[in-house]
This record gives sequence, C-alpha cells and structure tokens, in this order.
Amino acid sequence: MLLTITVLVARHSVVAFQLDHRHVTDPAQRDVLRRSYSVGIWSRVVGNVVLSVVYVFLVRALFRGRRWAYRRVIALGAIGIVALVGVQFTPYPAWMRAEQLLQALVLAALLWFVLRPEVRAHFAPGLPGRNTRRFGRPA
Repeated sequence: MLLTITVLVARHSVVAFQLDHRHVTDPAQRDVLRRSYSVGIWSRVVGNVVLSVVYVFLVRALFRGRRWAYRRVIALGAIGIVALVGVQFTPYPAWMRAEQLLQALVLAALLWFVLRPEVRAHFAPGLPGRNTRRFGRPA
C-alpha cells in the first residue's frame, strides 16, 4: 500500500515522464496521451486497493482451509505476474520499474510456496471439514 500511495502522490511526474518518452509534439495527441496515462495510473491505484481488500478475505479463508481460496491465490499470482510483464511495455520511471520487479518477485515467491506438495496436500479436495461453512453447516 505504501508504494500505491507513492504512485498516487507522484502521478503527475509519472505522467510527465511517460509523455516525455513518447516524443509526441502535437498538443492534441499529448492531451489524449496525458488523459490515457492518468486513467492508467488511477486504474492501477484502484486495482491495488481492491486487491488489498480481497487479500484480507483470502487470507482469512486460507486460514480456515478453504480450497477455493487456495485456487484463487494461484490464479491471482499467475495473472499478476502476466500483468506485470505486460506493464513493461509502458514507459515508467526507474523507481516504478524496481517496484514492479519487486511485485513480480513477491508473486513468484508466493506461487512457489503455495505450489509446494505439502501446501497442495493441505488443500486437497475431499479432506474432512473442507465441505462445511461456518458453524458446521453443509456447503
């Protein structure tokens, strides 16, 4: 969240950096690009906040041994890495590149940990207690 807040605070300098690296001189095109880059940064910030809230619920479900949460963590980790690779084609300052690399490394480590045989066995289908909701009611 600290990096998300940093991106939000520095959004004007990030957009200026992106515009300077496109070498576009037409004012109309620069305005379109500026709006596009601003939307991209706001989307990134909102996405990070939403994912942070989702992660709170996922962690809670993981502690309860929910298989669906385990599968979602794998999907979010893989999708996150693919998205971070795709973002590499957008001009960002060096500090944002470092932040994106750090995010990708954290997601790769997460995937490595959750795909280990011991963890997979913990979330295997058919284990006792996996098919109940709160208070022991059937799912």
